[in-house]
Amino acid sequence: MKASALLRGIIDFLLLITFVVIGVTGIGLYLAPSGRIAESIGWTFLGLDKETLTAIHTYFGFVMIGLVALHLIIGFKSMVTMLRIGFKRSKIKGIAVLLIPLLLIGAGYQVFAYYTGEGNSEVGTSDNYHTVENSTVYITGTMMKYYTVQELADNYGVPVDALIEELSKRGIDVSPDEKLAEIEYEYGLDREEFKAMLEEIIVSIRGDGG
Repeated sequence: MKASALLRGIIDFLLLITFVVIGVTGIGLYLAPSGRIAESIGWTFLGLDKETLTAIHTYFGFVMIGLVALHLIIGFKSMVTMLRIGFKRSKIKGIAVLLIPLLLIGAGYQVFAYYTGEGNSEVGTSDNYHTVENSTVYITGTMMKYYTVQELADNYGVPVDALIEELSKRGIDVSPDEKLAEIEYEYGLDREEFKAMLEEIIVSIRGDGG
C-alpha cells in the first residue's frame, strides 16, 4: 500500500504518543495495590486512580493495535523487500536478526518473573493453584497480591482454621475470604516478613499434622 510521507509521519507520531501513554499507565498499574485497597486509601498515580488508569491503558492498547496494523499494511512491501535483501546477503545474519529479539524477550520475562516472585522452578500448577513438596513452602509474589487466606490454605493443603488460629496468636485476626494483600495493608506489615511468617506457619501446621 502506497502512502505519503506525511501519513507515515502522522502514524509514527501517534504510535509514539500511544507508546508513552501505555508505558506510563502500565507502570502505574504495576505499582498499584489491589482494587479494594487502592479504593479505600484513595490511591492515585499522577493524579489518576486505578480505575481511570485501567481504562486509559486499555483504550490506548486498542488504539496501538490499530496503528500497528495500519503501519504494517503501509510498510509491508518494504519490510518484505528488506528482509529478502538481508537474507540474500547473509542467511545466518537474517536468521539471527529474527531470533535474537525473541530470545531477548523470553530471557527478559524470566528475569522479570524471578525478581517479582511470580516465577519459581520448584512450583507446579494443579487446579489453578501452586503445589510444592511437603518439606518446602514458597509463597510467590502473585499469591501475596491476589490470594485469599482460604486459597492459600487450600493451595498448601492445610486447614484454614489452623492457619487463622496461628495468625491470631501473632495478633493478626483474619477471615477466610480476606486477601493477603488487604491483611498486609490493614496491619502495616512488610510483605517479605509477612510472607516468611505465612511460610513458617504452614510448615509448622504440616509438621503438627504429620
